[in-house]
Amino acid sequence: MSNDMLFVESQPKENRWQKIWFIVVLLLLIVTCVIVYYFLFKEDLNFEDYKTVVDMTTENGLGRLTLNEIIIDDNQILLNATFKPVKDLNFDHQIFFFPQVFVNGKEFTVRNGGQTIQQSDKSYTIYSSVKLSELPEDKILNLDIRYNDWNGEKKIDEPWEFQVEATQERLQEDKKVFPVEKKVKLLDGQEITIEKVVSTPISTTIYFRSENSLLNKALHFKIQSATGESWPFNVAYPLNEEYTKWGVRTDALYLTGKSYELIPIAANGSELGSAIKIGD
Repeated sequence: MSNDMLFVESQPKENRWQKIWFIVVLLLLIVTCVIVYYFLFKEDLNFEDYKTVVDMTTENGLGRLTLNEIIIDDNQILLNATFKPVKDLNFDHQIFFFPQVFVNGKEFTVRNGGQTIQQSDKSYTIYSSVKLSELPEDKILNLDIRYNDWNGEKKIDEPWEFQVEATQERLQEDKKVFPVEKKVKLLDGQEITIEKVVSTPISTTIYFRSENSLLNKALHFKIQSATGESWPFNVAYPLNEEYTKWGVRTDALYLTGKSYELIPIAANGSELGSAIKIGD
C-alpha cells in the first residue's frame, strides 16, 4: 500500500455546519490504494468526452500551480492540477489543497475531497473532488476556481485562481435518472424518502430527504441488478444546512440497464427493509 495515496475530505468553512465536518475531516483520513477520480484522468480510460482541458498556470509565494483538466459529473467537479513548490517549502504528499469553486457566480460546495501524489522531488499531482448541492443545467459552466485552503486548517494568503469555461453537454446526454419517491423507515424509527438515483459514466448517486434534521450520516444502501450483481453505497453527505437533504455516491458505477433494486442495508451488509424497484 503506497504512502503517497492519501485521501482526505473537508467541508467549506463558510457553511454553518462546517465545524462538525472539520471533526469528520480528522476521522475520515483514509489510506487507500484506489482513488477513483485519480484513474478518471488516466489516458487508458475513455473519459475524454467529459473532460475540459485547461492547462493554465499561476504562481504565488508557495510555488507554481497548473490546472490541467476538469471533469464535470452529476453535482460533482473533479480537478487535476500539478504543483511545483518553491525550493524551501516544507511540502509532502500529506498536504492537500482544497479548492473553492463558484459555478456561474454562485457557490454550491458541500464537500471537498483531495489527494496529493508525489511525482518527483519538484512536482506533485493534486487531485480534487468538489461535491455540490446542485449544478446549473447550462451546457457550458463558468467556473471560478480558487485554491485557497491548506489542509483544511489555514487559508492561503495569495490563492491560485483560475477562470474556466467547462462543458457538461455530453454528460447531460449520457446521464440516466431513475425517479423513485419511496419512503424507507430506518432502525431508529426515522423515515427518509428516496427521491431519485442518478447515474453517469463516472458515478452513481442516491438522493434522499428527511422531514426533520437527520444527523446520522452512516446510512448504507446497495443497488442490485437483475442478474444479482450488487454495489454498496456508504457514508452519506448533507446537501443543505438543515440536514434534510442528502446524497450518497459510488464512483466508477454506470447503471446501463433498465431496472434495478435499491435496498437499505446495515453496516454488516444485512438487509434492513424491502427492496425498492427503480427503472422500468
